[in-house]
Amino acid sequence: MGKITQAQRRKDYFKIYEQIYEDPVQSISDISQNTGISRNTVTKYLQEMYINSILIGPYIEMKPAKTYKEYVYLLNFDKPFSVLQGLKGFPHVLDCSITFGDWNIQVVTDRCINFSQLKGFQSIVYQGVKRFTHTPKVECILWNEPFETMYECIKKFTLKRFEHEHFSYPLHWGFDEWKLYHAFKHDLRQRVTPLLRKIKVRYDIYIKWMRSLEDHCTVHTEFYPEGLKTYLRYCFLFSPNDKFTVQKLFSLFPTSSVITEMGDQLLVYTHVYSPDITRRLICTIYDMEAVEMIRKFNKAVIVSYHDVTNRMER
Repeated sequence: MGKITQAQRRKDYFKIYEQIYEDPVQSISDISQNTGISRNTVTKYLQEMYINSILIGPYIEMKPAKTYKEYVYLLNFDKPFSVLQGLKGFPHVLDCSITFGDWNIQVVTDRCINFSQLKGFQSIVYQGVKRFTHTPKVECILWNEPFETMYECIKKFTLKRFEHEHFSYPLHWGFDEWKLYHAFKHDLRQRVTPLLRKIKVRYDIYIKWMRSLEDHCTVHTEFYPEGLKTYLRYCFLFSPNDKFTVQKLFSLFPTSSVITEMGDQLLVYTHVYSPDITRRLICTIYDMEAVEMIRKFNKAVIVSYHDVTNRMER
């Protein structure tokens, strides 16, 4: 057999990502059978994908419910790095980021918090309830292809105001269900039995929790062919006239976009790797504004991200 080229390896990475995207807890054996890649190679490639941040997840996020909500704050402070350090131990803060752009601090909480009382506070760009998050499936394509498709879509765009309804199930989790959520939040593919022993939750409770997981959580698998750290992470706050079409356009890229609904706004994270792609992306967004697909937008670049619930910076 000849040596595997990097191009072939990337194709195999994508095949593995596709399988996990469609079935997050699919076994190595099933991935091997479905992709035609040997079991040992699947195991090896998965390790490489995680080490190099080519694959992120599958992880879970809470859906909003009457008894549970998360809140997003886009803020400006005069000393954001000091604020970030303080927020790492702040009650009810789930994650926080330093950004560069129209806001310089971004926070997600599970309680309403009045950040204007903090030292150095300057302004609020946005605050609101975080609703449903989507990570559209990535396409295995070159960077020029999505922009060609986006231009055609924008050229043919006509404004149609309609909304997709999302329904939330009543959340009645007890102590064990919340332990399962926090244990599996960042990785649904962990070995189940050792983890259940560690957190002292019975297997039958785990099975019941897994069966109802999609009622209360969204499941996300992200893919970055060159590794996450290779890309510049942009965050856009859109005021869309057509949420569906905006989400559709940002699902066309060869890297994952993370799209969060927040009332009548969309918060979109997307990842690009060159100044040329950045210019094309910004020009495309102005084209979206020109045809009234969006009313306005704000933007920032993620500089430093801290997930409080995982105690890890990435």
